[in-house]
Amino acid sequence: MESLRARLDRFIGLVESGQSLEAMQAFYAEDILVFENRELSRAGRDACIAFEQSQSALQSERPRVRCIKSAADPKTGVCFIEWVVRFLSSSGRPMRLEEVAVQKWSDDRIIEERFYYDGFIDEGDDEEDGADDT
Repeated sequence: MESLRARLDRFIGLVESGQSLEAMQAFYAEDILVFENRELSRAGRDACIAFEQSQSALQSERPRVRCIKSAADPKTGVCFIEWVVRFLSSSGRPMRLEEVAVQKWSDDRIIEERFYYDGFIDEGDDEEDGADDT
């Protein structure tokens, strides 16, 4: 049987490669609950996939998603992922979202996922040289 760490790594790999819908299909339980900042946001894999599709349709280009840190506790079935998501706003401004996802796994599927974040960061005014390509 594949370890929780290996399943988490496969999930992360799919998301980072732009295959978030495939990751949801492969790893979300049919009755998953998804929370955003403590509020129930979506219930059920189909609702999560529909939401992801609607968000993707609003984007002129695919968001870049990168895992910064992750951890898996096989005793409790809990995993943590720190994500950095870069995308263009509806007006074309470069934006960044830093969030932590807390996942509860059972029977090789994610049964609950909680996202914690503080808002979007407008990167349009950054004077950096672009060296950080997260």
